Amino acid sequence: MWSGEERAVPIKLWAKPVVLILSLGLLPLAYWQGHVTGFQKAKETGNTALAQQQAEFLLLEKQRTERELATLNTLQQRYQRQVSLAHQAEANYLNGIEQLRTQNQQLKRKIDHVTQRWMDEKQQLHPVNCVFTRGFVQQYNAAFGLSSEQTHATSITSGTDETPREHETADAQLRPSGITQSDILTNVIDNGEQCLTLKAQVNGLLDYIEGLQQ
Repeated sequence: MWSGEERAVPIKLWAKPVVLILSLGLLPLAYWQGHVTGFQKAKETGNTALAQQQAEFLLLEKQRTERELATLNTLQQRYQRQVSLAHQAEANYLNGIEQLRTQNQQLKRKIDHVTQRWMDEKQQLHPVNCVFTRGFVQQYNAAFGLSSEQTHATSITSGTDETPREHETADAQLRPSGITQSDILTNVIDNGEQCLTLKAQVNGLLDYIEGLQQ
């Protein structure tokens, strides 16, 4: 007879082992799925960290390269300035030497004009009568550090062997030397050129050293 109420269907005994088997089978699947998911996340995290480290490394390398290039450019510019200053110092020195040579020639061309004659207050010309003693020439050469042996070859004599000798008597030193005003002025002009040449060399060297320190 139908009573209008449905009865609960009891689970059959054979179904319980099936459920247990299914549960046991799903556990490895769930574990494997979790393992795969965790590995994937770890891989993504590792890749992200590696990419970040690579980016930081590349940035540091770029900054280091830029610093080295800046240092190299600074050194190159400094070297170019030094080379330019050295060339300028050399050009200034050579130009100065050329000017000294020109000045020497110009001065020597006027020697005869200012040493052969003199003019009195009435504008009358007279020959120059000037005597330089052997003692004068000896003192003159000694002032330039020339010994008697050196003066025999390099003194200001005009061709005659009138070079003063060492240990001359006082009277011998008063004898005429044969040196003229023209000879002395010529010698002074040459010595002046040598002095100015040495001065130009020293100034050029100082300019070069100053350029190296910049």
